[in-house]
Amino acid sequence: MKYSILSKTSKYWLALLVAGFAFWWYSQPFIWFGLIMATLSGGFTFLILRARRKEQLQRILFIGLFVVFLGTILTVIFVDNTAVAFMDWVTRHTIDYYRAGESARSTIFPCTLTVSQVFLGRAAYFFPSTGSWIVSFPSTNNAFWLAMIPFGVTILVFGRSFCGWICPFGGLPEAMVTGKKERWQLGFLMRKIDIGCGQSYMGLKDWVKDVKYGVLLACMLLAIFLVFPVVCVLCPALWLTSMPVFWIVIALMVVFAIILPFMSKKRWWCQICPLGALLALFDKISLFRVRIDRQKCDRCMDCVYECRIYALEPKAVDTTGKPNEDCLRCGRCIEACPEDAIDVYFMGTSLKVRTLFISLCVIAVIAWYIWFIYILLGKVL
Repeated sequence: MKYSILSKTSKYWLALLVAGFAFWWYSQPFIWFGLIMATLSGGFTFLILRARRKEQLQRILFIGLFVVFLGTILTVIFVDNTAVAFMDWVTRHTIDYYRAGESARSTIFPCTLTVSQVFLGRAAYFFPSTGSWIVSFPSTNNAFWLAMIPFGVTILVFGRSFCGWICPFGGLPEAMVTGKKERWQLGFLMRKIDIGCGQSYMGLKDWVKDVKYGVLLACMLLAIFLVFPVVCVLCPALWLTSMPVFWIVIALMVVFAIILPFMSKKRWWCQICPLGALLALFDKISLFRVRIDRQKCDRCMDCVYECRIYALEPKAVDTTGKPNEDCLRCGRCIEACPEDAIDVYFMGTSLKVRTLFISLCVIAVIAWYIWFIYILLGKVL
């Protein structure tokens, strides 16, 4: 028998939990800003938990996250004549695992390793004089591994659903897949699967699914031989250390995050992203899983056609009832199912936890992006 956690925890209390976390996380140094964030996040959580079409509000959150991320980068570079200071920082920025003997320093430019320091209490916002952060960068090898704990916890809790809810880059391809008209079929990347009754499904060829693992391996080898943290691969500061690398990354983003998603209505950036590949490797030990109740399923395949990352195929519907490791938990398949046969479950149990999962996703977004929100706030004030 499958049952829902809603029998124990109401949507109202989950929204209050999110609001309380937002207030605690954002009330330093401004209590009034903590109240604003608590109101916005708690209200949004209550709306999305009550909404019949949760996926629509999820897209608003996801795309909004990308807008905040991009707006922060552009603000740091171009507002108040900080472009020169930013490029000077990039030039002097030592991309390394740790810096022996380095003490706390002030910065307004967040990099991968400094962002995680917020969780460890080693970064504090200092607004009155500079609007910057006082950060303790990892100064030993042990301190570096300590800085990896927030990343590890996020991976273990969310798995590949990070790519569907929390990734700051993911909102761009998600925005581009708006609409229904598929202008490009990209048949050379597909294999045709007959599902009976005169219907067929175009799924990805196996080698296309494996491209992201090749990209991940290449990034890891580069990190080893060029001696930079693999966690810095998605950091714009690393790209800017070499202009050819910068323009290659920008070209890849234009093609795979803008053009291909717009033309095919699928999320192609996730098919080449090294972070997505890493998350897929650990997805089986994450806490939340999407699963089909095969007793309710009538094999209409609406869920299969709705998936934007080819994570759910007809064979899975007929056999395991589970999407593959690329599932983003975005909720499209859940809301496309006319029989309410799909839901989010806690690991391998029968406990439905979609409402709890969504609440934790909102909390993760609040927690990870405090740096970016405060940078924008500092520029406004």
